[in-house]
Amino acid sequence: MTFTQSHTPASGLKVRSLALMLVSSLALVACASTKTATPPIADTTAPVAAANSEAAPTIAQEAPTTSAPVASAPLPALTVSGNETNADTAREQESLSPYASLAEAGERVFFPTDRFDLTDEARSILTRQAAWIKANPGKRVLIAGNCDERGTREYNLALGARRASAARDFLAGLGVDTDRIETVSYGKERPIDERPSAEGWAVNRNAQTMLLD
Repeated sequence: MTFTQSHTPASGLKVRSLALMLVSSLALVACASTKTATPPIADTTAPVAAANSEAAPTIAQEAPTTSAPVASAPLPALTVSGNETNADTAREQESLSPYASLAEAGERVFFPTDRFDLTDEARSILTRQAAWIKANPGKRVLIAGNCDERGTREYNLALGARRASAARDFLAGLGVDTDRIETVSYGKERPIDERPSAEGWAVNRNAQTMLLD
């Protein structure tokens, strides 16, 4: 007796289904392996600084390019001929007086009523005085503060002292050594104009620079 092997239709369907499932699984795996994740794009825009801020810039500066140093010839040494130096030149210039005397430069500066601040004209006269004093290093001066006849003696003595000090400080600011300047206040004791009027009082409100030696 001979036996012949036969397949039923149900078993064939099962084999085909398994084959289709296997092919589908392989296709999904292949797609997943080829897909790459896209990284997020970084924001490279620098923040805008607020107006009038002093914040340092947030964008990194590009490094400067370096180049080989260029060789240069050494500078010649500074030579001084004879005994001429800068100090000597300065002394020579200082010894040249633009004015023949302190009186020529101007001895008095004048003030408004009850004031000891310097006017433009007073500053101009004191600038000329400073030039003469600096050009005559052996000279010392006395600045006397004066007032008109109105007011008490004590008030005018204090006001005269402030006027003398204002003139001295201005000279010192122009380079005159304060050791060469003395001050005194005469108040209303030494008027140079006896007229009891606005004109006479204006002349008596002054600071006078006088030679001591």
